[in-house]
Amino acid sequence: TKKQLELRNDFIRKVFSFYMSDDVVNTILESPEQHKLGGKESKITILFSDLRNFTPLSEQLPAEQLVALLNTYFTKMVNVIEKHKGTIDSFIGDAIMVMFGAPYSTDDDSLRAINCALEMQQELKKLNRVNKKKDWPQLEMGVGINTGTAVVGNIGSKKRMQYSAIGSSVNLSSRIQGLSLGGQILISESTYLEVAKDIEINGHLRVKVKGIQEPITIYDVLKVKS
Repeated sequence: TKKQLELRNDFIRKVFSFYMSDDVVNTILESPEQHKLGGKESKITILFSDLRNFTPLSEQLPAEQLVALLNTYFTKMVNVIEKHKGTIDSFIGDAIMVMFGAPYSTDDDSLRAINCALEMQQELKKLNRVNKKKDWPQLEMGVGINTGTAVVGNIGSKKRMQYSAIGSSVNLSSRIQGLSLGGQILISESTYLEVAKDIEINGHLRVKVKGIQEPITIYDVLKVKS
């Protein structure tokens, strides 16, 4: 019956929302074609965040405390990402990869990514205040953002696939993140061109990154103009 089907879909939504974003779950449930392997070229904004000096930290802390610290951190960050309607692509160790513009795109994908990054840094400051009271270590996060074309869709095998984005624009956002210091948000020129009138920056820098012949310009985000 229709009622049983609705209940079943609600159950699927609840279970799978633990593993992927609500938007991706809804997209798959709404269209039988969406669970096939394959992708399409889309313009998206990609955000990479990563904790600084996490490897030495992980060697100092007992495993249980490390997991508790990471899970608290991820919980705070995921809440912010969902608020700004980002799609979490993956957790890679202590790094998070987030897409803005897939599976649904809006005309402010790049600005949402920047607002998201700023709020993530604010949330981390609050979390550090709590951690200090517990005598837990202070965490520092760097963020890199890039806007460009990527292949977005179901990547993997028929038995195990992931809704993900691949391409040079994804690699570039990861490389930019690698250049950031704790507390910093660095964005590429393509992202900056979309948001220049809406943000204030601390300055810009010409840098050479692996995999790209010419130097690129990166911009250090200070805040979004109110």
